[in-house]
Amino acid sequence: QALRDRLTAIDNGNHVERDKETAFEFMTRWMGTYAVTNTTLKTQQGYRAVIRRYIGPALGNTRLQNLAARQIQSLYSEMTESGLGATSVVSVHHVLKEALGHAVKWGAITRNVADATSPPRIERKTMEMWDISDIHRFLDAAANDRFNAVYHLAILTGLRRSELFGLKWDAVDLAGCTLRVVRTLQRITGYGLVEGQPKTKRSRRVISLTPVAVELLHGVRGAQMEHQIEYGDLWQNTGYVFTQLNGQPVDPDMVSKKFPKLVKAQGLPHLTFHGLRHANATLALIARVKPKVLSERLGHSSIAVTMDIYAHLIPGMEEEAAL
Repeated sequence: QALRDRLTAIDNGNHVERDKETAFEFMTRWMGTYAVTNTTLKTQQGYRAVIRRYIGPALGNTRLQNLAARQIQSLYSEMTESGLGATSVVSVHHVLKEALGHAVKWGAITRNVADATSPPRIERKTMEMWDISDIHRFLDAAANDRFNAVYHLAILTGLRRSELFGLKWDAVDLAGCTLRVVRTLQRITGYGLVEGQPKTKRSRRVISLTPVAVELLHGVRGAQMEHQIEYGDLWQNTGYVFTQLNGQPVDPDMVSKKFPKLVKAQGLPHLTFHGLRHANATLALIARVKPKVLSERLGHSSIAVTMDIYAHLIPGMEEEAAL
């Protein structure tokens, strides 16, 4: 029977030579070959963290070819029982499924056992939003804050944090009232501040600027020119819109840490820096901007993502659905 199975596998092109490579050894090989050439540094950082914290300790010593769906499912159960949320478990599932999928392509195993597992369902929580009065209260409170222009432009454009701090003047057309999202800036452990590109085609987009946003950016440019004169030869012309006083780029993590303290000090409802992006969406939907237009402006992968997050904010949707 074993011989017949082997011959059938060979005939079908599904035969895999026995190998002693462990799951951890393969994951390391996968990271060093596929991940480093096909994913961003930020994604690689996330993959490594998942492998180091969860996959390695639980499954690392198992031979790759002996890895079974029941072992992976047990890992999911153990993570859940230890108090970890569904998001963490799904992250492990995603990495395993991606890596084992390549193991199949490379002929290391015959099937992806992660496909036979069931991670928990992530229950999307209603996003925390500010209403118009909260937005105005915040902008008034942050009027003299060093990063006031960053906060204000985030609300006016809905740009992601990495997109805001990756914005350079060569991508801004103040005369044409537009800006192009073509770069990102993020802090990555072991690499420092890293300039990259938006992850998806939908994220690379052109955003129309309101007169208020144009005036704001003119102010930022003017202040930057004053700093350049003040610092003279010490000024570093990095080209970024938002910089430190000497022209160096701003660390996005620093601003994210400072933001909640400013919010709390003003007694406003809790919100993270990313929540300013949601504030932009709130204003747009109140103004009855079409969901498709909003989706393109925010750089979502599809309109379904936009509807999933913001459907409850669309005025009259429930009433219209009941007619």
